[in-house]
Amino acid sequence: MIELVFVVCMLSSPSDCRQEWPVYQEPYQNTLMCVREAQFVAAKWTSEHPAWNVRRWTCSPPRT
Repeated sequence: MIELVFVVCMLSSPSDCRQEWPVYQEPYQNTLMCVREAQFVAAKWTSEHPAWNVRRWTCSPPRT
């Protein structure tokens, strides 16, 4: 299983960044599925969190 992880930063304070694990669906079956969906999930997440900017994303094994 693979999870999508964003690094998001506040628009008003670009150095204030954190990691986010968007709740979109179950973990992805593989990295390709995660990468293919990442841009769409990032756009949706950004529209729901207008004070934040998705600086980058990665697909990684689930958190423990």
